[in-house]
Amino acid sequence: MMEEVDRISQLPGHITEKILSCLPIKDAVRTSILSTKWRYKWSSVPQLVFDDQCTSTGGVPSLLSSLQENLVKIIDEVLLLHTGPIQLFKLSHKKFCALSNIDHWILHLSRVSVKAIVLNIWKGQYYKIPTSLFNCHDLIILELSCSVMKIPSTFEGFKNLQTLYLFRVKLSSDELEALISRCPLLKRLKLRKLEEIKQINVKAGNLEWLEFEGALQDVAFGVMNHLKSVKIDSFDHIDNRCGLGYANSSNLHKLFRNLPKIQSLKLGNHSLKYLAIGNVPQTLPNELVHLKYLFTCLDFNSVEEILTVMCLIRSSPQLKHLDFQNRVRDQQTTGIWTMADFREDHRACCLERVQVVSMGGISGSEPELEFIKFLLISSQNLQKMTIRPNSTSEEGKLLRELLRSPRASAQAEVIFL
Repeated sequence: MMEEVDRISQLPGHITEKILSCLPIKDAVRTSILSTKWRYKWSSVPQLVFDDQCTSTGGVPSLLSSLQENLVKIIDEVLLLHTGPIQLFKLSHKKFCALSNIDHWILHLSRVSVKAIVLNIWKGQYYKIPTSLFNCHDLIILELSCSVMKIPSTFEGFKNLQTLYLFRVKLSSDELEALISRCPLLKRLKLRKLEEIKQINVKAGNLEWLEFEGALQDVAFGVMNHLKSVKIDSFDHIDNRCGLGYANSSNLHKLFRNLPKIQSLKLGNHSLKYLAIGNVPQTLPNELVHLKYLFTCLDFNSVEEILTVMCLIRSSPQLKHLDFQNRVRDQQTTGIWTMADFREDHRACCLERVQVVSMGGISGSEPELEFIKFLLISSQNLQKMTIRPNSTSEEGKLLRELLRSPRASAQAEVIFL
């Protein structure tokens, strides 16, 4: 009988590499039994991902200790036998506790020119980042969670780093600023729930994308000529006395004076309340001439927050998409303002280019209706307004009110979801 052709061993190298890169590391190692030619092919896989797929306990608590041991053994053996460059080392097993073994793995990675390190610690104590991490000079991506970081005095920076993501990382404001400033090619920065960070001053001239989430008391930016997308989520209930602390200035002005080219702005949770502190100007001294998308979580009963939104709108002549989310579920009817309060200057708002408006969590209160009516009579090129009422809204009454409301755009469509 003729021998069967070993087609799998005849595959081109780039195809073999593609197949292995799509497999979990456990399955990639198992390909060594396919043939003698495949025995060590897995050892040159450039992306090493150690996650929940590496081990399985079936949810049996008694196996958790052996899971730790098994995962440590797997990573040790993979790093020992691995040949060639490592583009990515990712540790993200949800049942794995931080161990001193990670120190050895990072030390090994610092010697092989690793390009990306992702350490997601989900259980146990915060992991103390070893100094060897700062010797990974070829890093392009660094993601850390539930860790403690101390910047060595000898650290000269990650000269090639483009993406930095820190989640629940403990470090001081000075250390954070030092880290960011020593990454000259940084393009993407995400900071989430940094427990000891209340104030931040970001200076990164090449930054294009920024996301900040946490307890916000003071934030400022250096000149950001390349920054296109900004997302700020402040979870704390901000005291009106915090922030700048003097009445003749504005958090709004302070935040945006060095962001000339942003195209997308998202202000979640209590961020707008923070920006409303101080004397809110009619318009920003420097217009946001490239801003096309604006999202805000808004308290429709707050005149200060409404004025802040108005200022952002007036300062953004290229706005095309406005997205509002009601932050207060139960809108009270006390202290109602009306659009008549802004009648003199509403035509100065830059809504000529707005085509899409989204409104979420709408209950049908008078302040909400006034704001929606203002948008309808001020947006000459509006094509679609989408309203997502909350579960307690009187949708029928709200719909009747809006159907009677005049519109500047004849083609404007109002959609209820």
